[in-house]
Amino acid sequence: MKRVLLLLLFSPLITLAQKNSDEGFVISGKVNGLPENSLVYFAGNNENDTVAKTTIKNGAFVLTGKVDNTDGRMLIFPSINARLFLFIGNEHINITASGTDFSDVVISGSPTQADYEEFIYQIKPLGDFVNYYRTQMQMAQTEAARDSAVIALNTTYNIYQNSIDRFITRRKSSPVAALLLAYSYDMDPNKDVVLLEKRFNTLDGSALQNRYASGVKTAIENGKIGAVGTKALDFTQTDTSGKKITLSQFKGKYVLLDFWASWCRPCRMENPNVVAAYNQYKNKNFTILSVSLDQDKDNWLNAIKADHLTWTHVSDLQFWSNGAAKLYRVESIPQNYLIDPNGTIIAKNLRGDELEAKLREVLK
Repeated sequence: MKRVLLLLLFSPLITLAQKNSDEGFVISGKVNGLPENSLVYFAGNNENDTVAKTTIKNGAFVLTGKVDNTDGRMLIFPSINARLFLFIGNEHINITASGTDFSDVVISGSPTQADYEEFIYQIKPLGDFVNYYRTQMQMAQTEAARDSAVIALNTTYNIYQNSIDRFITRRKSSPVAALLLAYSYDMDPNKDVVLLEKRFNTLDGSALQNRYASGVKTAIENGKIGAVGTKALDFTQTDTSGKKITLSQFKGKYVLLDFWASWCRPCRMENPNVVAAYNQYKNKNFTILSVSLDQDKDNWLNAIKADHLTWTHVSDLQFWSNGAAKLYRVESIPQNYLIDPNGTIIAKNLRGDELEAKLREVLK
């Protein structure tokens, strides 16, 4: 999954503002060392989207204007090639710093600054520790080292998750809550979209009115495609003889929806495991529907024959533009989904012994 919307999240300055007013915003700044008469811009969604601009006088500046919501925007100092990321709405903000490195920058006037500081100084470090212990577990050379890392990982992970839930409960209307969800989902290797949606559904007010909230909403919509516990998306493609085959016609059976290609070496290496599982369970209400990302039909047919793949195969021979692959957001192969008789995905990306074990579990 790509990053949701954490653009410049940890730049030297992020100001988080929650309360909009009809008067617009006022950004007053005093930064020692800024070149006299140099420009300062307040930009919107990108650097070319100028909301306001002015020039520096004796290290000071005042920017005024009006924005539609509380969101992430950039304060740009072209003369020193510096950018400060502000999360701001229509309010009066004061910025002071003793130098242009902004190492001691102080921001006042933003009611959600304390929310952001709680995130950056309390919650984010816990996320960093989770990533650290996860790496330690993966790199462990001995069983003892791995066990030690697992204990530390589980403990830190639970504290980290609890801190997120506490923040969301107390600050469900804060724009920082949406930013926190974007961060936590981006840092989660498991991409638990069910948990993300549960948390997102508790937010309200200003928390839902910024680009982070929009990014989280999109991540939820995309993440639910092919997710365990969701309904399999139906599609129709042509089989090896030119007949139209629809996924839903297999309803009532356990179906392994398998994405592969003749040119995919990992797929071909996995095929013997798939063949073994099929031969063992094909008479127990189980079948396979394979979708090939091939372009050349002869290569596709030859691979089916060579690997003894005796189940149903379909393809539109459009390579990575295969319609079913795009529907399921397939970005790498092999990839598979185990679908139950009701059309619900109950497992995904089963490999080797995992496939046989899962089939043994559900077809016992």
